[in-house]
Amino acid sequence: MTYFKDLTNKIGRWNAFAGSLVLMLMMSTAVTSAGSLHFSISSEAEEVYSYERQRCDWRSIPDSPARAYRRRDGSVALIAAHFRNRVLEGLNFAKLRPDCSIVSQGEESADPSAYDDRFWVQSLIPLGDDRILGLASQEFSGLRHDGLCAKGPGKPECWYLSIVGLEANERDFSFELLPRNQRLIAGSNKPFDTGITAAGFLTLSNTVFDGDYAYFIAWTEDAAEPGGRGNCLFRAPRSDLVAGWRMMSEGRFVSPPNPYPSSGEEPAQAKCDRLGNGDITGKIRSLIWLEAKNLWMVVWSTRANDTGGVYYATSSDLENWSSASLLAPFDPPWGTTERKTYYDYPSIIDHDSPSPVFQSAGNTFHLYLTRFNWQSKRPTMNRDLVRFKVVLDR
Repeated sequence: MTYFKDLTNKIGRWNAFAGSLVLMLMMSTAVTSAGSLHFSISSEAEEVYSYERQRCDWRSIPDSPARAYRRRDGSVALIAAHFRNRVLEGLNFAKLRPDCSIVSQGEESADPSAYDDRFWVQSLIPLGDDRILGLASQEFSGLRHDGLCAKGPGKPECWYLSIVGLEANERDFSFELLPRNQRLIAGSNKPFDTGITAAGFLTLSNTVFDGDYAYFIAWTEDAAEPGGRGNCLFRAPRSDLVAGWRMMSEGRFVSPPNPYPSSGEEPAQAKCDRLGNGDITGKIRSLIWLEAKNLWMVVWSTRANDTGGVYYATSSDLENWSSASLLAPFDPPWGTTERKTYYDYPSIIDHDSPSPVFQSAGNTFHLYLTRFNWQSKRPTMNRDLVRFKVVLDR
């Protein structure tokens, strides 16, 4: 892997400009089983959503990786979800504008078995007849519910996490949780208790289709083997995209954890195979098919060898992955107290992909990121959604 020459210093100087985006040409090279990959990234970011100019209220922030959906009429809807989920809409990607309607929001239920506290829609799946299945990261926080968890230094964070299913019409994107007996996709291996720090599945990639199956990758806080935390592979047959999800465990696909079965069965427990042999150290945010290389590619944000940035890996089968390589040195906001511009929630979208959920990428695509504008104060709600043009040179 060839890292960016002098880019750390360049990024530091660049971050000194409040609101300015001036980068030297960035390149990344990675060696994979199919040969080397070499990317060039544009020198300027394009704003997709500006918090200062376009926010609907103070909580209108991009808080998840960007996901795009092409409607049957050719228009585009894009969501970079918050727990108050809104969309950007337009005739095409150049004309995306925010719709201030809150299209979905959890009930903030104090019952952990309801899976209806707060959720972030992070994966879009066409079901036919203009229906969309949404997969969301559902967060039950015991700290938000009075009398449930003690607050203060050294206390458990009471963070109880799951992936849930919702459905919407492609016209309005107004997602509603599936009925309770169909809602849970993957939960924790144990019921909620007030001593939990973090348990369950936290976040997931977009969903892709390959052959007879659909796939996504999700991050677990406690179910991956080895190590507990890590990324795990899920699949479902095209014929059963609601109830058919299974996760890879010891090389085969098994039912995911379900601590609160709705029909009286015993709670289901399971472990999943951690992807990447320890080399993929961050939460995978985006999964795409690189057409020119016949490879799958994932991206995530992390710090490795003191270099913060967006990293990637490739695979021919979704199960075995190359070593991690640096795609761009966009520093994530966590793990530091410095005041500057940060980036997180990377997502790859090729505007010309024929897929309605943009699961494939050609030689030119865009890297979408949430930009944290923390140059003078941190943390603040001031976040933008931006994109950089990327060219696969070889």
